[in-house]
Parts: sequence; structure tokens; C-alpha cells
Amino acid sequence: MTKIPELTIIGGPGTSLPRFAESFFSWVVALSFLGVSGYHYVRTILVLPMLNRLKMVLIGQEHDSLLLELTTSSRSEQTRFTSHHRCQQLILYLQKLSGKNVWSDGEIVQMIRQSDIARRLASLIMITANKAPTSMNNSSPQVTQIEHSSVMVQLRQVWPQLLRLPSRRPPEKYKYEISVIMPAYRESGIEIKRKLAKALEGCRCPQQVEIILVDAGKCEGLNESQKNNGWGNLCILSFTLGGGRGPCLNFGAAHAKGRFLSFVHSDTLLPPDWDFKIIEALDSKKKPFRVSSCAFSFGIDTSLEGLNGSPFPPGIKAIEKTANWRTRLYSLPYGDQVLSLPAVVFHYIGGFPDQCLMEDYEIVALLRRRAALSTGQEKERLVIIGGHPVYCSPRRWQKHGVLYVTFTNSRLVNLYAGHTITPDKLFEHYYRAPPPPRDALAPWEKDLKRKLAVDQLSNSTSEEN
Repeated sequence: MTKIPELTIIGGPGTSLPRFAESFFSWVVALSFLGVSGYHYVRTILVLPMLNRLKMVLIGQEHDSLLLELTTSSRSEQTRFTSHHRCQQLILYLQKLSGKNVWSDGEIVQMIRQSDIARRLASLIMITANKAPTSMNNSSPQVTQIEHSSVMVQLRQVWPQLLRLPSRRPPEKYKYEISVIMPAYRESGIEIKRKLAKALEGCRCPQQVEIILVDAGKCEGLNESQKNNGWGNLCILSFTLGGGRGPCLNFGAAHAKGRFLSFVHSDTLLPPDWDFKIIEALDSKKKPFRVSSCAFSFGIDTSLEGLNGSPFPPGIKAIEKTANWRTRLYSLPYGDQVLSLPAVVFHYIGGFPDQCLMEDYEIVALLRRRAALSTGQEKERLVIIGGHPVYCSPRRWQKHGVLYVTFTNSRLVNLYAGHTITPDKLFEHYYRAPPPPRDALAPWEKDLKRKLAVDQLSNSTSEEN
């Protein structure tokens, strides 16, 4: 386990550093964090695609689209099975859907585009096949190597068609314009009610907005937020399945009835006219590209009310500035910037990965790869909304200090992006606590297992090898 050194002795409450020194070093660390983000941007958006293109030229493949996965997936889903085993699962599932053993390209496209499980399997096949040579050992008697190779060839041929985002549904097909999904864990109902009241003040058409509060546990007085709320709908859902923030957000999105989905942290203050700005950004009918997602600029609430009687953390402006530079330069907003997507896009790309942390990093990474590699009429864009930013609470920087929090975040993001730490280990480092309990399989994998009624998910990759 990689140890993250404690730096609170030189930052935060009780520090021996003068305020100007703490502010200076906070700027240094924040700028280095920006450099880390830049390194991973160049690596994932420029260098790796260029190397993969070269690889494809050498093996005779022509499509840049083969570099893109269809859906998000957790790190455990990517390593649980080989591409050969995932291909077995896909073939059996397509047989179950169609009652046939052989499909035309058009039939493959239709089934995968319409089925969340099929898209996830196809995506994982391509991810694992591109990472390592496909294993043909211990082939299932139900799926031959010839069938496996045939389906792989078909997937490569139709991949550009599979990557196209689904058509926009007419607004009248939705009950609300925006569904705000807000997860809450150990939050005060009174504080959430205050945040929602502020959001209501800045909302142009609250009757066209639904609020979904997802109670992930240990919250007090959430029912207070339902009184005289003024929204089109406000519901509180109890989330007891565990697994952390990614599954919690997906649970809320599964109950949403809005045309656009906005994911708002419970400590976030929304800017004036926020609903209008989200709709304006995502409603891309008149734009020469398809807007796949949007986010606001980043701010920290350092008002007297936001500071809540605690001191102003030295170096906090370094966080605001470098976060917005990161967002603009590298198209990398984080979850506390109110990531918003059309509902059809969110569900088509698989939502957030089923993991406890870095779920926002993963979905944004996929969206910006799609934006970088898409061209022509299929061009996509991740839009950053200008003007007033969203404001998040300064409480974590007040508690631990800007220097310590920034160093820790930079270190953990670098380890995660370099694939040297799992989300669960990252959770242990960040919160100094065990990761939230979860089932061994993702919800869609459990659904697949039930539908196939065979034990195709019982053997791990290590057992295959």
C-alpha cells in the first residue's frame, strides 16, 4: 500500500507556517497538480491514440473509432475476465435475445444499441482485447473459437455505427427539463434545505425541474427539504446497496424523468439562472456539433456564511484558479462542477462506473476522448459554461489546510491515472477508512447472470489462466 505522508503539520489548523508561506507553497503544489493533469491529458488524448493508430495501421485496421470504448466501466470490470470470456458472454446473450446463432451486421448493431448489457459487454471486449492478446485457452464448449473470432470481426466492422450517440428525443417525451441528482451522506437536512432554497432563487423555471435527493445514510432531517419546496417534484430516495458514490449517483439517475441530468454535490451552491444555462448549453440543435455534456466553472464559497465562523484558508484562491485552468485547458471538470448530460447520452454510455471514487474522473475521461476523436457530423463537445461559477463548501480545506488537501489529491489522482491504485485503495487513503461494502459483481453483471441462467460469471480471470 502506498503511504500518503501527513502534511497537516505544515498546513491547516495548528500549522507552524506563517500564512503567507502557506499560501505560497499552496500555489506551488496547486500548479504542480495542474502539471500532473497536463501530463495525463497529453498521454491519454495525444500520445496513446497516436501509438494505437500506428498499431492499427500495422495490423490493417482503419478506424480511429476503435480506440474508443462504448461505455464506462469500473477497473474491476475491466480485469475480471479476458476478452475471450466476455465474448462468450456476449454471444450467449445475443443468442438469448434473438433466438439465433448467426447475425448480420445490421442485427448486431440493432441489438447492441438497444441493450445496455450488450453495449457493456462489447465495450469490455474491445478494451481488454486492445490491452492484451486474446486468450483462446479453456474455451467454453458452448462457444467455439471460430464464433469468437467471427463476432470480433463483426464488432470491428460496425464499431463506428455503435459509437454514434442516440438521436435526441423530443422535449415533450419528458416530464421535466432537468433532473437534479444530489447524493447525501452524513448531511444535515437543514443545510441541504438552505442550499435548495438558494438553488430555487436562481432557477428560472422551477416547475420544470425535479430534485432527487439520494440518502446514502446517516443524514438527519432530510424530510425538512420537502416542505414548501416550490419544485416540479422533490423526492427522497433511500440508497442501501452500498458501493460508494458511483452506484449512488446511478441509482438516482435511474429514477429521473428529466431530459437533462445534473449531478450536484450536497455542499454545492448553484449560480443564477443555472437551469437556463444548462439547457442552453446542452440543447445543441443549432450548433455544428453535438454537446455531450457540460459543467460550470469552479468556485469556493468564502463568504461569511460559507466560512461558517472558521478562518479563511490561506492559498484557497490557488485552488480556484488552477481548477479552472485545468477545466479549460484539458477539458477536465470534476464532479463538484455540476456535470450535466442529456439523459439519452448518460444512459447510452453506461452512466458512472460502478466504483466508490473517481467515478466523475472516469465518465469525463470518456466524454473528452469522444470529443477529441469524433469528427464531421458526429463531432462532440464537452462545454464549460462561462459566467458565474458554482461554489462548493470550503470545509475540507478549513479542516486539513490547502497544502495538505492539494498534495493528497494530486498524489492520488496521479496514482489512479497511472493505474497503480484501485478505487478501493484510493478510498482507504483519502478517507482513512475501509471502502464501502459492495457485491462482487456490478448490477448489470448480476442481471446478465440471471438472464443467461448459466454460471458464466462464476470463473474469474485468474481461474481461466
